[in-house]
Amino acid sequence: MATDIKTSELKSPVDVAEYLFRRLHEVGVRGVHGVPGDYNLVALDYIPKVGLNWVGNANELNAGYAADGYARIKGISAIVTTFGVGELSVINAIAGAYSEYVPVIHIVGTPSTISQKDGMLLHHTLGNGNFEVFAAMSRNISCAMAKLDDPHEAATLIDYAIRECWVQSRPVYITLPTDMVQKKVEGERLKTPINLSYPNNEPEREDYVVEVVLKYLHAAKNPVILVDACAARHKVLHEVHELIEKSNLPTFVTPMGKGAVDESLSTFGGVYAGDGSNPGVRERVESSDLILSIGAIKSDFNTAGFTYRISQLSTIDFHSQYIRVRYSEYPGVRMQGVLKKVIVGMGKLNVQPGPVANNEIAKDDQNMSGHQVISHAWFWPRMGQWLQQGDIVITETGTANFGIWETRFPKGVTAISQVLWGSIGYSIGACQGAALAAKETGDRRTVLFVGDGSFQLTVQEISTMIRQGLKPIIFVICNEGYTIERYIHGMDAVYNDIQQWRYKDFISVFGADPKKSKTFQVRTKQEAHDLFSDKDFSSAPYIQSSIMERTRKRKANYTTGDNPTKRPKSLKQWRVPKSQKNVNSYATNIEPGDSGIWATCEMHKEGKCTGELRNLFNDYAEKLYPTLLSDQETVEESGKSVEVDIEAEIDREIQGIQQSTVKSLIQPVKIDIKCVLFFKTLTPVEPVSFVHQICADAAKSAGSKKNRWIKRLSPMTLIGKATEKGLEGVTKAVLAPHFHQEGNPLRKFAIRTSIRNHTTLGKDVVIKQVADAVGKPHTVDLHGYDLLILVEVYKNICGMSVVGSDYDKLRRYNLAEIYDPTPRPETNRL
Repeated sequence: MATDIKTSELKSPVDVAEYLFRRLHEVGVRGVHGVPGDYNLVALDYIPKVGLNWVGNANELNAGYAADGYARIKGISAIVTTFGVGELSVINAIAGAYSEYVPVIHIVGTPSTISQKDGMLLHHTLGNGNFEVFAAMSRNISCAMAKLDDPHEAATLIDYAIRECWVQSRPVYITLPTDMVQKKVEGERLKTPINLSYPNNEPEREDYVVEVVLKYLHAAKNPVILVDACAARHKVLHEVHELIEKSNLPTFVTPMGKGAVDESLSTFGGVYAGDGSNPGVRERVESSDLILSIGAIKSDFNTAGFTYRISQLSTIDFHSQYIRVRYSEYPGVRMQGVLKKVIVGMGKLNVQPGPVANNEIAKDDQNMSGHQVISHAWFWPRMGQWLQQGDIVITETGTANFGIWETRFPKGVTAISQVLWGSIGYSIGACQGAALAAKETGDRRTVLFVGDGSFQLTVQEISTMIRQGLKPIIFVICNEGYTIERYIHGMDAVYNDIQQWRYKDFISVFGADPKKSKTFQVRTKQEAHDLFSDKDFSSAPYIQSSIMERTRKRKANYTTGDNPTKRPKSLKQWRVPKSQKNVNSYATNIEPGDSGIWATCEMHKEGKCTGELRNLFNDYAEKLYPTLLSDQETVEESGKSVEVDIEAEIDREIQGIQQSTVKSLIQPVKIDIKCVLFFKTLTPVEPVSFVHQICADAAKSAGSKKNRWIKRLSPMTLIGKATEKGLEGVTKAVLAPHFHQEGNPLRKFAIRTSIRNHTTLGKDVVIKQVADAVGKPHTVDLHGYDLLILVEVYKNICGMSVVGSDYDKLRRYNLAEIYDPTPRPETNRL
């Protein structure tokens, strides 16, 4: 229960709600998003009193998206919801902000402290007297929580939460009970601004890291800079631009980093996203001997399905909480201080020019005569020519998110998208928040690109834009359904269709003044070109929409007898190339006939170890099989397209941005054992020689650790069923070349087995069956073996390989032990 502070004890009494909102004003918030509810109504009365604007959204989810977009422009934002129903409605948006490092202050009006203490059966609760359950749901998507249930602590907690939100660039959660709103706290604190400065690095550690970075930077022959989202989120773009301009190094961005750097600079080369990169970019980045990676978020979409081919041995990672130079990590050293000193000390560098991004339209796409349909290859460069300095560009999770990679921005353009979280419908709410922030900071032009499917999820926020007098330009791309989902699965399935709306009417439906709004319909290249050339349209005098429709409508309202989820063949208008697996996707399972590599890792580091192994294996695959990989990269699977109006164009464009069809020689398989991983290998990779080469090279540089999470590697020449018959087949195939071919010398051998999640074959049974299969005249020798037989049994499969006499010398293929050997007692096993 809240207890008062005596007013006589306060020099300048101020209500808790007023203190909170004045602190928001102090850090730059001017518009507060949210939805009113009975647990926050009294608190909302304080918003206009302190010079803030109550936005008032159509629903809490939209409000959360809007707060996210607002924060990406203003640096921080605030949203107010009500207990239970309101805060849970916004939780998806808050999770997205947490995922993508966006600082949002989430304020929840809650029942009184007395009601909570007594466990009263109130509305908006679960009816069990538990008032902590919703806060618990938000705990893992908030970097700090402040429960304002005591006036003695309220001001301190408010200041703490706001500082953490700013410094960590993630959401915070503040509860404001109804009986705390008007409690008094010390207003004198408001005379001292919240300290929003980042903690300084320890000077000695920082200087050491700078020295290490400069050593590799000066030695590099063709370094490049790669900028990602966290460079913007953690506010180091000033240092990044100074580094780019003074070093003159080729600079690239990731999809999430789009708009983080000035793309008008002569050294800007485009978007790097592995196999999804702009032309020439992938080759330049992946051939670099040193990549200065700033603020990386290596998610699936941001890396085009984990198709990066960048070795950690040629990478320096700059992050908000650590620096990683090759495989050496320096925790607690922030990138801001390091970048400043690197800029001062770098001097002249070796610079090899890279590709230059542009907005030129390919010759094949320049024809605008007749009824030329709008293609992605034409639209995005043409849109880039139309953009203005300082624009804010929002792209929805969908084709626009990928298409924008092909656009080179003018100076000062800010890009907003949700590449990591990827919640469809996000962009409309984010557009409202960004447009409001733009209005507050100088009325920058705000441009939104959204597909019709995403548009239908959050369209109500158009109403808020109109009410707030915002002036976005909204391009609605009408694909008659969920296009990205079609290309993932269900090209012709009904579940990827949507009801067709009269999109040209939506602005008027939400009550916009016809004199202060306008809608355009665009179907061809010429119409789009004319729209871009329209000076009135480009000046963005009020809210405008451009409805980009097909030249021919897709048929709707169809069923097919007993199966309404499929279109009749006569109605199929979409065609898709054969499905393609990206080079680093997970293989489905381990099957008899496979070969591969088992690996062990540190506890709870399976994901990070998988990434390390991908890099390591890809490096060695390129080293050992360069000709094969080069040949594979030129191969493309082709799917049949139907050349009918916009359908064929979309097929062609999607094929153009799809990932390479190179099938990885080594692919991870998802398994359910902690600390254990499996990678399936394809011909010509021979697991035993492949792993031996890795370990032999590691032994040559023992003491200089290059991997952090990887432990033992166990090559498997062949996989079979984990039955006596299956083991017999594997044994015959694997042992024959070593023991049973004419001319084989007599061998001394040993057997080592490992059995996981399997109960049928016991270790003794396996050892006896394998030893019998080897047979005489070969003999067992546990210590002085010529060949060692490794047997791994997992669930319903078993694998086997034969390794050489240096297995124990190479620390049983344990990379952690090779790099950092520790004495261990030997275990003798047959």
